Amino acid sequence: MGNKQNESVGEILKKAASKENGTYLFYKNAAGKVKDVYTKDILHKFAEEELKHKQIIENFNPETLENIEIEIDETSRKGVSEFLTDTDEGITKDSDIQDVLLYAAKREKKAFHFYENMSKLVMDQELKKMFTWLAQEESKHKEDIEALFWEVMYR
Repeated sequence: MGNKQNESVGEILKKAASKENGTYLFYKNAAGKVKDVYTKDILHKFAEEELKHKQIIENFNPETLENIEIEIDETSRKGVSEFLTDTDEGITKDSDIQDVLLYAAKREKKAFHFYENMSKLVMDQELKKMFTWLAQEESKHKEDIEALFWEVMYR
């Protein structure tokens, strides 16, 4: 039947807010490194959106959620832990914009799967709505990043 584990929604939201903050810093730092003004502007826009996600998550009242636990099975846990694990996947000061965008697309994909998973696991309708919205946002980011990647490749 697989290993089940309970985790409080409050704990999960804290980790998710922290991840959004990490992604915000990632885009902000990447924007600081690239020379191309167009790419720099786009990375700044992504950074602002991640910051907005963090604020939305933090504004969702975690005190009322502290005692709500959700059951996460092993397959869901993999997606959750993938998103919540910190990794820079080889991004260094020598990485070019293509490396940064590929990494960013992977990060957005993980975020999408995480929020999509969470939207299916929670019963609270407001939480479900928030996770569904965040999943859609991350999916849009991934598409935008992929479009930017191809633009940069063929410029």
